[in-house]
Amino acid sequence: MNSKKMREHLLLAVHRVIRALARTLLRAGIRFEDFAAVARGVYIESAIRDFRYPSTPSRERIAVTTGLTRSQIDAYVDDDGKQIDGDPALMFLVAEVLRTWHTNPRFLGPYGIPLELRLDMPEDRSFRSVVASVDPRADARIVLSELLRTGAVVRSGEQHFRAVSRSVMLDEGVSEQAIEYQANGLSRLAATLEYNMNPENADRRLDRRARADQGLAVGLLPAFEEYSRDQANDFLLDLDNWLTSQIETQSGDGERLDAGVGVFFFVAPISDAHSTNRRKVPKDAS
Repeated sequence: MNSKKMREHLLLAVHRVIRALARTLLRAGIRFEDFAAVARGVYIESAIRDFRYPSTPSRERIAVTTGLTRSQIDAYVDDDGKQIDGDPALMFLVAEVLRTWHTNPRFLGPYGIPLELRLDMPEDRSFRSVVASVDPRADARIVLSELLRTGAVVRSGEQHFRAVSRSVMLDEGVSEQAIEYQANGLSRLAATLEYNMNPENADRRLDRRARADQGLAVGLLPAFEEYSRDQANDFLLDLDNWLTSQIETQSGDGERLDAGVGVFFFVAPISDAHSTNRRKVPKDAS
């Protein structure tokens, strides 16, 4: 494929990805100027961190690489306020606490069923001790509140809490937790696809999909989704058990990687099949 065709295909792919993001951004009331500022910053950051230069690049060179002006490069690099730094991920902490509760023998009863726990007692087998085993600095009450809110944990009597799910399901639309969850999923998928497209990487990371080649009848969608959910739960549970067994044998403070496998069910929006057709918008009355 020649460079012109490659460019066209990449831009079409970007168009489709941004369509999905734009729906979320518009629902959240984020205007294009805000999105453009973030995109500009990411472009500059990637050009500095990820793009290979023969030597340390000058700001002028970065401007040429990105197509941005020198003043835009200066504004981003010199003003730390333009760079977005996220707080520690609450959803990651909540998920790890839930996983630990389901896999650590200290918090399991007969047949591997998670014990019902009190918040503080006993000290070595309480909900607070589960949280401390994941992150000693975390506030156990905040984590518990989030698990109760999502329904992954329920009250059992006046003082005990019971884990009823091994994963956290988000049921709200736009929220801090939902945005974080979506951002993690999109960024990890994008990183895998980019890695597989990079000719410098001889190996390829897992990227497999199952879809109806001729399209799926609308009436079959609920059954297909239910079957997919059951199969995915079994598959991911098996992977989680394997990871748990390996993590327990790790030792030392060597480098750790955020690695895993994600599974998602997709239904392409009908409008995306005709994305090149722009809906007619009437002109404002004069």
